[in-house]
Amino acid sequence: MNGFDFQDELVKEEKPINFLKYLLKILRRWPFIILFFAFSTTLGILYNRYANPVYSIKGQFITKKFTENKSVIPGLVDAGYFLGGTQEVYEEIPLLKSNDKIAETIDRLNFRVSYFAQGYVKTVEQKNGNGYQVVIDTLTGSTVPYGLNIFVNKKSDTQFQFNVEGSEQWEKLLEDKNFNYNQDYVVGDWHFMIKGGNGSASMEQNKFFFVINKKESLVSEYKRRLNISWQQQGSAILNMNMESVIPEKDIEFMNTYYEVVEELGLKEKNQNLENTINFIDEQMAMISDSIIQFQETIDNLQLENRELTLGSQTIFSKLNELDEQKAEVLLQERYYEYLKSYINQKRSSEVFAPSLIGLDAPLLNDLVNQYIQQKQEDKVYRNSENYKNPLVNREDSMRKRLEKNIFEALRSYREVNREKLQEINQKSDFLMGSMSELQGEMRELNRAKRLFELNQNLFDLFLQRKTEAAISKASATSDYQLIEAPSYSNNPVRPNSERNLLVAMALGLLLPVVFFFIKDFTNPRIMDKDDLDRNSDMPLLGNIAHKIDDTNTIVKDRPKSLVAESFRALRANLKYLQGKDKKQAKSFMVTSSVSGEGKTFCSLNLAYTLAASGRKTILIGADMRKPNLTDFIEAYPDKGLSEYLAGYADKEEVVINGQTKNLWFVGAGAVPPNPSELLAGEKMNDFMVELRKEFDAIIIDTSPIGLVADAMELLPHVDHTLLIVRQEVSMKQALSMVNGLYNDGKIKPMSVIFNDIQLRRRGYGYYGGYIYGMGYGGYGYGYYDEDRLKKKRGLFKKK
Repeated sequence: MNGFDFQDELVKEEKPINFLKYLLKILRRWPFIILFFAFSTTLGILYNRYANPVYSIKGQFITKKFTENKSVIPGLVDAGYFLGGTQEVYEEIPLLKSNDKIAETIDRLNFRVSYFAQGYVKTVEQKNGNGYQVVIDTLTGSTVPYGLNIFVNKKSDTQFQFNVEGSEQWEKLLEDKNFNYNQDYVVGDWHFMIKGGNGSASMEQNKFFFVINKKESLVSEYKRRLNISWQQQGSAILNMNMESVIPEKDIEFMNTYYEVVEELGLKEKNQNLENTINFIDEQMAMISDSIIQFQETIDNLQLENRELTLGSQTIFSKLNELDEQKAEVLLQERYYEYLKSYINQKRSSEVFAPSLIGLDAPLLNDLVNQYIQQKQEDKVYRNSENYKNPLVNREDSMRKRLEKNIFEALRSYREVNREKLQEINQKSDFLMGSMSELQGEMRELNRAKRLFELNQNLFDLFLQRKTEAAISKASATSDYQLIEAPSYSNNPVRPNSERNLLVAMALGLLLPVVFFFIKDFTNPRIMDKDDLDRNSDMPLLGNIAHKIDDTNTIVKDRPKSLVAESFRALRANLKYLQGKDKKQAKSFMVTSSVSGEGKTFCSLNLAYTLAASGRKTILIGADMRKPNLTDFIEAYPDKGLSEYLAGYADKEEVVINGQTKNLWFVGAGAVPPNPSELLAGEKMNDFMVELRKEFDAIIIDTSPIGLVADAMELLPHVDHTLLIVRQEVSMKQALSMVNGLYNDGKIKPMSVIFNDIQLRRRGYGYYGGYIYGMGYGGYGYGYYDEDRLKKKRGLFKKK
């Protein structure tokens, strides 16, 4: 049947991974695993020994900004009435961690200087110096040794010297000079004093140093390290924590920080109330002048018109009601004008909501509260360093939109007020017209009284609001209350000595195991019989042991060696191979997947083995691309197979009888330009027909079948193909390629000879029991030359 037949195709069964094999390989490397385990464990111990312990400092405080405030005096409004409502929850933490609060905290502490002790392995930060303290008066200008390691080397109880690292300028200014303790010095822009000089300070030189920190870097560092979070969703309790190498120092920071938060919060609240009181005072002063003026007018009119009747009381009462409505509208107009002027002039003081003076304007009240909140956020985010920050630009845009919305609301409200005022004036004019029978003087008197009462009511309202604001200011308390003072546990959060040691030990075991497993599993070479079975479906004909002698004709030179016995076992297996005539195979092609797998070595020694058994044997060097067979044979023919096939030599000239009985050789000859064409020619066929009649065994050493096509041309002339696979040399990919040719039926019959097996090296040589010609697991029990060599090489000998 021609073509491809699915039923004739051999389906290769996927072989499971032999994890036991990989485990045994890994265990045989136990010295390295133990060494790496000891190394990893030592690293874990050293890390625990020299890592700086890190402690967690925790504290709690509660905020009252989200609770309903009540006045301390019944009937009066609380301070929250004047401060625009409560803060949004999500905005509280950024405000608490604002730069101004962190900077104020650092200003109150002596944190501009950090102290260190330098050891042989690590440098440790300390809370204080070695019997000294750096007191900085001023740090102005650019000539200040920021960030430099300045060592304080004590010379006596009264004097010391500096040693500076990292700046030639400051080395010249400070080094090789004696300084006195407790004395002021000015070096560049640095005004300082070194307090100390007590006798208990160490005299060790270049060990204790300090560093002057920039305020900006300290603010950034503590802002990053300070963590404030809500205890739980919807709770008013805030947790503050910080990880620290020097917990005493950072506890001092957290305590001072809370004091700053409390004081600045109360100060901001009082400032808002103060601005409210100032506005009320300005308005009351203006109204007071009007009251005095109208009172004088009333007194004068009453004195001149004592006998005039007062007219209808009903009309007067209605006029009074209209006057009160008009006063309310005028009050609103005053506030609207104040708010418009405040925004246009971009005042820095705090504005207040319209609810302060009892105005019923919900929309405007909400907008003003949002505007107040936006200005507070500007204080948080805006500084000289972040004017390009997208968040700051976003806040500016939001503030401008709020101003625009406020102006639109003002226009709407003022339009409504104009309509109200027009309606009130129309009603007043109507009522005033109905009083035409009254004398003009009386009308003037009533008008003065109405205006007087209007301003008096407005004055009383402002006075009430001022009283409430003053009481709120006097009774104002902080919005924060400390629940749990900052503290820390004596057990550091890092390093966790037990966990680190266990991790180091686990890594010490797992890393080499994983490394060796990956190394073995991904090894591209054939390392043992399991690799051979997984990458080949061809039958295994024999195993050739690793030779330790420096000879390639080992069957001839070392007939009692383990390698020679391997070839004799291979010779015995050849008897069971059939030829094309259904008789015992007599012609064998020896090839390999790539170069360097030992096909010439195996061909040569197999020929010697067959000749030693009495079979008339001929060895043909058919590798005409890299001929090297003549380097090892006994005879050195002048001409070889290439000359014979090209017609430049006769058969008698190329077939040479060596010194070994029953063994003949045919060399490859000169390298031709067309070896494949010569081997495929009719002359090669005639040559093989003659040799089959004359010899009992024909061994053909060919080019690697995985590299060139020369060996494929010889397949019609041989009974069986022997593929040489060399341990730790043959590539799995190359063997799989040849195996594909075998499964496709292009090279059949074919068997594998596993060459250069190192029985004891890395455990690759023992194949699950007794292998004829190799002993049990590679032991010859004194039968082989290798056993005697091992005894001679032993370090100790039995007596």
